[in-house]
Amino acid sequence: MKNKPLVLLVLFLLISCSANRDYLPEDFWGMKLKRKLTGKEAKDFVDKLHFQNVATEKNEVGFYSGSIGNAAIYITYYSDDKAAYHDFRKMTQKITPENSMFVRGTYHNINNKQIYSCMGLGQVHYVFAHENLLFWVSADPNFSRNFLDEYMKFVIN
Repeated sequence: MKNKPLVLLVLFLLISCSANRDYLPEDFWGMKLKRKLTGKEAKDFVDKLHFQNVATEKNEVGFYSGSIGNAAIYITYYSDDKAAYHDFRKMTQKITPENSMFVRGTYHNINNKQIYSCMGLGQVHYVFAHENLLFWVSADPNFSRNFLDEYMKFVIN
């Protein structure tokens, strides 16, 4: 029982470290993070995209560019996984069917995750929830699926 406080401390540190993980690395898949929005700037950007207040308090947006093309990753943080999954369902139902500028929306099972994909604005878009996070990944069509696969490995592992 003498080790119990030490075990609790180590457990707390592990949880704290994973909660502070950076899901927008500076370099990813041969692309550079050109712009990163956090805090109020990210929230305002997401709300402006939707023409209304939709963003939660904690959001991040990363814009990537490389010789292959461009990609963007939008991340919304929730208090728990149920809230993230609820908004995943709500969001994907709102843009289906052809209810917006996005078309050909379908659900897939990719890497044991339910993923929603659609096309619009010259890119392929993928939406998925993981733990207490909701991700929207947009990428040029010529590499979008490979980019998603690698990003999911990064997020889930």
